[in-house]
Amino acid sequence: MKVHLTRDSVAMGDDVDAPHTGTLELPADLPVREAIAAVVQGGYLARIAGGKASWVLTGAGVAIAVVAQQWREPRLLAAGECLLGSLVADDGAVRWHFRYLAQRDPVAVYEELKAAPAG
Repeated sequence: MKVHLTRDSVAMGDDVDAPHTGTLELPADLPVREAIAAVVQGGYLARIAGGKASWVLTGAGVAIAVVAQQWREPRLLAAGECLLGSLVADDGAVRWHFRYLAQRDPVAVYEELKAAPAG
């Protein structure tokens, strides 16, 4: 299945390549955690000097996970505890956006999102 990616720019120099689109072909029965790992390991997210960057992965208007450059793996929110195929949009593809939060504390971001009411 196709996973269409977009991400925020991290600096003015990064804007040159905006809108930072990408596409992956992944199995529908892949756990979301592994799909995110494929995106990160593939080098899609910009690397930040100093090694601390926080991202929130969203899909269909819902926060799925917090990804941090300094973490070995993402921290999933309730919407991310599923298989990739369950996140398919009406067009038959998965559409993910990585929102850049600069060097915000990823633990605090995760806790805020986890405590937020669903919807």
